[in-house]
Amino acid sequence: MQNAMFDNTVGLLSTTLDYSLRRHKVIAANMANVETPNFKARDLPFNAYMQAGLRRVENNPAARITFQQPRMVYDTTGETRLDGNNVNAENEMIKLMKNTGRYSLAVDLLKYKFTTLREAIRLGK
Repeated sequence: MQNAMFDNTVGLLSTTLDYSLRRHKVIAANMANVETPNFKARDLPFNAYMQAGLRRVENNPAARITFQQPRMVYDTTGETRLDGNNVNAENEMIKLMKNTGRYSLAVDLLKYKFTTLREAIRLGK
């Protein structure tokens, strides 16, 4: 039996925080290179990253959720300009806002989880 304090929920939320931090750095690098000739935007796709880890648990429900390092990919959704750069500042800002929201939600859920555990410990005395 798993330790209730460090169950899959805490692991999943912790992984989400790590992922969000890494993706924030990638988005910031894209924004910093918006005027760099021949720079290609990069991304860390969240859905593919999470689905791979969750698929392993579906096959073995007793397993802890583990994730491999997210794979950086080139973002080919943007239109390439004449200088060879395909970074779209507006799209990067949208990604940044979504990523910030995901990070904030994970923090709030972890806070709630630990508050609940603290209350359970307090009432158990």
